[in-house]
Amino acid sequence: MFLEHLWEYVIEHPIAVLVAVAVLYLTHITLKPLNRIRRLGDVGLFFGKPELTGFYRERQLERLKLLRRTGDLPPVFPNGWYCVCESEKLEKNQIMEITILGQFLSLIRSESGTVYITDSYCPHIGANFNIGGRVVRDNCIQCPFHGWIFSAETGKCVEVPYDEGRIPEQAKVTTWPCIERNNNIYLWYHCDGVEPEWQIPEITEITEGLWKLGGRTEHELMCHIQEIPENGADIAHLNYLHKSAPEITNGSDIIKTDLSDPQPTVQHVWDGKWEVKSEEHKHCGVMHLNQFMTIWGHKVPLTSSKLVAEQHGPGIVHMLFDFGMWGKGVVFQTVTPEEPLLQRVRFRIFSNIPWFFVKFFMTVEAMQFERDVFIWSNKKYIKSPLLVRNDGPIQKHRRWFSQFYTENSPRMMKDGSLSNQAKSIFDW
Repeated sequence: MFLEHLWEYVIEHPIAVLVAVAVLYLTHITLKPLNRIRRLGDVGLFFGKPELTGFYRERQLERLKLLRRTGDLPPVFPNGWYCVCESEKLEKNQIMEITILGQFLSLIRSESGTVYITDSYCPHIGANFNIGGRVVRDNCIQCPFHGWIFSAETGKCVEVPYDEGRIPEQAKVTTWPCIERNNNIYLWYHCDGVEPEWQIPEITEITEGLWKLGGRTEHELMCHIQEIPENGADIAHLNYLHKSAPEITNGSDIIKTDLSDPQPTVQHVWDGKWEVKSEEHKHCGVMHLNQFMTIWGHKVPLTSSKLVAEQHGPGIVHMLFDFGMWGKGVVFQTVTPEEPLLQRVRFRIFSNIPWFFVKFFMTVEAMQFERDVFIWSNKKYIKSPLLVRNDGPIQKHRRWFSQFYTENSPRMMKDGSLSNQAKSIFDW
């Protein structure tokens, strides 16, 4: 009976029904947290005019990788902590394949909730734990080929099911140091086998549930990892590349956007500085940035923000924001080197800021970041840049960043291979 009355109403009031459906859809889209994902080639690369598609686009992407002039690059895998997964994406009793440092690894969450990272290949005959492997006995992984069982904590084989009591002494899989902090999972890497030299600060507002996840973005970039954090010391580029607000039609595409307009209608005004935090925390660089927006040269009320961005090592930035009456929060920017010149960059915001402001802020932040992606994806690394007085402390930042390299840090050779493979500290 109800369905009959509903159908009659739809027939008699089609426009009202369409409006109601549209309102419900727009409400769902608006209230849903931002999840902006851009894969390699989606942004930052030029595919001709008219733009190539399909097979020709894929071939052009391969050509860009081969022909691009990269310059005299620093080592490709600095020492430090790297984000490998967001906590909520790894369930209990799950094995997840992760890509980092030019190789596949296995990320495991035990039945009790602890996370572990191991190499992906069984030392018996080489089967891949990620393809059909299981979590057993709380914190062990079982090979899908012959059923051998290894401790995810120690890496040692604890059972050969068809040869009980006879476990080869060398039956062990490499494990990697890892930690779960601020709703992210991190791996520690050091090319010389050194234990973690610093810890990732815990944000108590997240641990205590005062700040909630409000949205995320994710980008794949074709560049060297050092190029990305160096932006924090490149003060001069802020008031050129990021001066104008992203246009509705052209968005972040700097090829279609006139960046030379001295007085854009909507403008971001930036004032910042970069410095090393302290001698005690020499692994941490800090950027202080004040920003507001103007329309036709007039400051827009309620658009001011103060940012303190703390960079912890080569791959983690904690951006602590104060939006005044809107609230406070933190944006985590993590850079993960999956290959020598392929970075995965994630932004995640936790705050007490209203949802509509968070979504607006994260969208604009992503579009401004994508302008940088156009630069990073096509530039050449210059070891000794031609700098002028107001460029910012770029060379100071490079000296600071060099602490994350040692003599054994892997370098990319001319043929694209690595000088040496990245290893876990437990391999030493």
